[in-house]
Amino acid sequence: MGETEYIIFIILTTLIWLVFTGFIVIFIFQYHKRKLVHEREKAILNEQHIQDLLNTKQEIQKQTLADIGREIHDNIGQRLTLASIYANHIAFEDQYPKINQQISAISGILNESLAELRSLSKSLTSANAEFSDLKDLLDSECKRVNALNICVISCTLANTNFKISATIKTFILRIIQEFIQNSLKHANCTHIDMALNYGEQGLQIHVSDDGEGFDFNKYTGTENKGIGLMNMKKRAELIGAEFAINSILNKGTTLKIFIPVNKLNAS
Repeated sequence: MGETEYIIFIILTTLIWLVFTGFIVIFIFQYHKRKLVHEREKAILNEQHIQDLLNTKQEIQKQTLADIGREIHDNIGQRLTLASIYANHIAFEDQYPKINQQISAISGILNESLAELRSLSKSLTSANAEFSDLKDLLDSECKRVNALNICVISCTLANTNFKISATIKTFILRIIQEFIQNSLKHANCTHIDMALNYGEQGLQIHVSDDGEGFDFNKYTGTENKGIGLMNMKKRAELIGAEFAINSILNKGTTLKIFIPVNKLNAS
């Protein structure tokens, strides 16, 4: 083999090696690229699956609450209405003068119960949240609590110019109702302050009481306690909200919720 042929052989061998190496590099690059695309598609599908499950759960919960609301209105409400009419009829005929005052008192209690049941039935149905402003829903809750003359509650909504779905409004209302109920039952508070502020990033909710406070770890670590706290946290998770609650003994409890702007219109 001459020198020229040897050089040609070396050049051809080098070119073949370079082409083969390049092919391997391209193959590995394409393989990793396809793998990344596959993992990304898998993550998107997984996220979509989780979201579908959450949406299904929300729909089931919404339908369940609506069914309960209708049952309260159509069944228990009608029975109380009949009892109220009967009591009013007895009081009107004055058949029993000695107990007329007691009958009137019973009639008053029945009418108050009817009003509470109608309010509860309305709040359990999505139609109420769909056609009511968030501020109106919270104001109604404040009026209901203030009427008890146990605690003074106030609500401040800094900005009402934002869109929010009925589902999110309902979940916000349920979380706040749970907080208020816990404050009234366990904290012996005299004031509850509620503030909602909407900004470019989303909706910030701040609720606090001046009650006795509690040991958060003690309640969440006990099997039969902290159910209300767990329910609030779970509801927040279902709507993609950030949830934080802090309590200091003898200084009160504070609830903070943040809902990103892209979650406010979730159905």
